[in-house]
Amino acid sequence: MKFHQFRTLVAMADTGSIRAAARALGISPAAATKAVRELEAEQQIALVMRNANGIAFTEAGQALLEHARAILHQMARAQEDLDRRRGQYRGTLAIGVTPWVALSFLPDAVSLFRTRMPQMQLEFYEGLLNITMPRLRDGTLDFSLGKPMPASLHAEFTQTPLMATESAVVVRKGHPLERARSLREFQDSEWLLNWDPASKEMIADTVFHRHGLPLPRTVHLAHSWAVAMGLLMHTDIVSIFPWPLVETRLARENLRALTLKEEVDRTTVSVVARRGVPLSAAAECFLDCLMISIRAGATAQDSERRRLYRSLELLI
Repeated sequence: MKFHQFRTLVAMADTGSIRAAARALGISPAAATKAVRELEAEQQIALVMRNANGIAFTEAGQALLEHARAILHQMARAQEDLDRRRGQYRGTLAIGVTPWVALSFLPDAVSLFRTRMPQMQLEFYEGLLNITMPRLRDGTLDFSLGKPMPASLHAEFTQTPLMATESAVVVRKGHPLERARSLREFQDSEWLLNWDPASKEMIADTVFHRHGLPLPRTVHLAHSWAVAMGLLMHTDIVSIFPWPLVETRLARENLRALTLKEEVDRTTVSVVARRGVPLSAAAECFLDCLMISIRAGATAQDSERRRLYRSLELLI
């Protein structure tokens, strides 16, 4: 197996066709096809098939693709490490970020990071489990800042708790139940959770079953904070937000955080990374910038910034 074959395989997966992969790599379609066909002949197994929509990977192709992504990522990390030792900081740092961190402390952290490593390119993904887990696994992501992984994944990933915060039930201003004082009053409401299907049972246990309440009949899932905000602002759907998200200007202007007799949820944000793969110097630098930005909030002149800080408990 050769490096250029892995690059071709990954490019085909990312672009969806042989021709597009060839353009991305700066080679001819014939050369791209040859690279994969030689790999298939060497391994004596089909990896990629043509279809009406472009290409499709076989089961073996999908398995090898995961290894190929990890190898390409490690090669890039090796190059970055050598660049660092030469006093050069180049490359890409890919991070999964939970929405409320993205809307609160991330901008200051990015600004500080850019002064320290101006040649590094940053790439961000929404930090939901079903988005970050496969990308952490194949090396596309360096690390993620988000909710801890389920216990079943602890063997694959390390998790370092950074901070914790409480959550609140939120509705639009003017909602028929904006004066409700108990979760029980929302049993017939439609809910929208900005979590993954894999986390749905955990939410049911920590929010509803803990208080002897059944899970509401209709629970929708949004894999984007923007989608969740749009629906909450213009419908009677109910949701749960971490307090830093409640304190963002858009949420304060359009939503109402309810004071209920039940405790809703405690959210922890952890640094999640692939086990056995140390964080790069760029990743360590970014995390340092993030913590500096969060701690600076305690003395910030901006009252909105101070409110965000007061809603957090730092765990490191």
